[in-house]
Amino acid sequence: MDATKCDVAVVGAGLVGLSLAFELAGHGASVIVIDAGLAGRATSAGAGILSPDTSAEVDEGAFAFGLDAGEHYRHLIEAIAAEGVDPSASGYAKCGLLSLCLRAHEDPWFAPFADQVIARSSHVVSEISSDEARQIFAPLSRVHRVLHCTSAARVDGRGMADALRTAAVRRGVLSLDATVVGVAAHGGEGHRRSVRHIKVEGGADVECGAMAVCGGAWSAPMGEWLDQSLPISPTKGQIVHLGVDGPSETWPIIQPLLTHYLVPWPNGRVACGGTFEVGAGFNSTVTAAGVHELLRECLNVAPGLANAEYLETRVGLRPSSIDDRPVAGALPGWDNVWVATGHGASGLLLGPYTSKLLAQAITQSEVHEQGDYWRTLSPARFS
Repeated sequence: MDATKCDVAVVGAGLVGLSLAFELAGHGASVIVIDAGLAGRATSAGAGILSPDTSAEVDEGAFAFGLDAGEHYRHLIEAIAAEGVDPSASGYAKCGLLSLCLRAHEDPWFAPFADQVIARSSHVVSEISSDEARQIFAPLSRVHRVLHCTSAARVDGRGMADALRTAAVRRGVLSLDATVVGVAAHGGEGHRRSVRHIKVEGGADVECGAMAVCGGAWSAPMGEWLDQSLPISPTKGQIVHLGVDGPSETWPIIQPLLTHYLVPWPNGRVACGGTFEVGAGFNSTVTAAGVHELLRECLNVAPGLANAEYLETRVGLRPSSIDDRPVAGALPGWDNVWVATGHGASGLLLGPYTSKLLAQAITQSEVHEQGDYWRTLSPARFS
């Protein structure tokens, strides 16, 4: 395959871009992934909570989409393994999740949430006692109420991206480490346009049959090149990782309703996250205030982690859309430009499934009917 020509050029090598490249190659398309390797990619920091059954989402279409996204992971892991790639580095595993109401004064918020979740997912969610919760997560403080979700899973963003990258290469996908600075297009003056070349800083243009914008928090400038608003901005999140001696591989995810989560991993690692720093821009530095906030809330929820070793703090810039919904579909005014971005804090859950559906649309394969919700994700809503 020519390193400067392809059927589809995917701009961005986060989890969404790599998933899209993998899916497109599975449909027989030649693919080049172009990425600038900027610091702060959300995929590299994400703790990866996959628990659509405990979503507080009130839109039934969005809730159903989340369930499908969670189920898609099982198929994606199988597809990666079928390419001869060990998917264990992804950390994907069903581990369960505890939704917490820490104190009685939180019950006005927790009670309607619990009623909604149990009504929708009673086959996998039930209320348990504080003592039962501490039996399966020993460091936990005594809490007011607990929901136990048995269907929840975890995935490590870094490891999943690495596995997808290797599997995509097995399918013939090429990578180009470079900064995209613009596009060369045909058409215009009232007619629909087509991207023919992607301009790369300091290198040869990439000739493509189609372009997919998967730039995460950096998607908005790409919209400017394409004369289409993509109102995506970064929301900074810091996540502290701790080392423990306990049986972390058997612990469930801990998700208090009103404060920070804990995600246990094998080999004695627990992630505590994440801060939600709107307005921090593209600053990806670790801050004393961020670490203080995370450790304070972590030890309030799980005082049994007081003797844990501090390992590291990861920082990711979540790509947040102006209306808090993903942006996915064909770009208005263009014959061959597609978008998948804006997943916010749900990127690790929703991103791979969005990419699967978009790959079907790009290759004109049979698309599973997503109804009204899928159509609401179109970037046309910003036209």
